[in-house]
Amino acid sequence: MSIRSVSAALAGLCLVTAGISIAGISIAPETARAESTRYYDARGRYTGSSRPGAAGSTRHYDRQGRYTGSTRTDSAGRSRYYDARGQYEGTSRPNSRGGSDFYNARGQREGSSRANSRGGYDYYDAQGRFQGSSRANSRGGHDFYDAQGRRQGSSRR
Repeated sequence: MSIRSVSAALAGLCLVTAGISIAGISIAPETARAESTRYYDARGRYTGSSRPGAAGSTRHYDRQGRYTGSTRTDSAGRSRYYDARGQYEGTSRPNSRGGSDFYNARGQREGSSRANSRGGYDYYDAQGRFQGSSRANSRGGHDFYDAQGRRQGSSRR
């Protein structure tokens, strides 16, 4: 997972090498668990993967299989994100809404998620504006939608 362009105001979802990003915040931590996860764009084209690494970590790869960064999650569910060079990019922490709050490397809150009734999450920017959602799919992953409900991509196990 990578928090790429966290300060950029994104109108909708954009694909990143390790998954899907809403308001600059990648969704991978909530979809990448113990198994490898593959990511696809809205047209079904493979865009990258996440694979379990050492205890509590997940490694992320682009579609050519190049390492792009990692996520390290502790026993309390807090995740720290690093780029391919090992530079800290941000963190997420569980919140009371069944999702996460996302922070950039400077500790500024960039957005949040909350669990929804479709087995996924609703995503919000730092001002609380709805940015998009995910829902569980039959392939053991999630389908991702922008704020207008247009499918932007998916993950599969």
